[in-house]
Amino acid sequence: MAIEKIIKSDISGEMDAATVTFGLGGTWYEIDLTDEEQKELQKRFTDYLKAGRKAQAKPSNRFVPDTTPEEREEIRAWAKENGYELADYGKIPNKIYKAYQEAHSKK
Repeated sequence: MAIEKIIKSDISGEMDAATVTFGLGGTWYEIDLTDEEQKELQKRFTDYLKAGRKAQAKPSNRFVPDTTPEEREEIRAWAKENGYELADYGKIPNKIYKAYQEAHSKK
């Protein structure tokens, strides 16, 4: 059985959209747009793109702590005991990691 993923436009609600990522003011955004909406966005940005220059690299403000699987398991257990909601796998949210660090640095 095949699974098909259908993305709807965030603007019009039309089907067959695709995710577009763009940055402004140090913040990165994602929006799902149809082909026509993507062309309209590019048209609106044309003057700015002509006058601008490409950045060396896409800035990342994503923080990934250097932890072992055992430490992550301990952080998840602590978070659940302290009322935080998080998945049993995947990235631990920064606010939970920081709260864990703060709670354990005072001891």
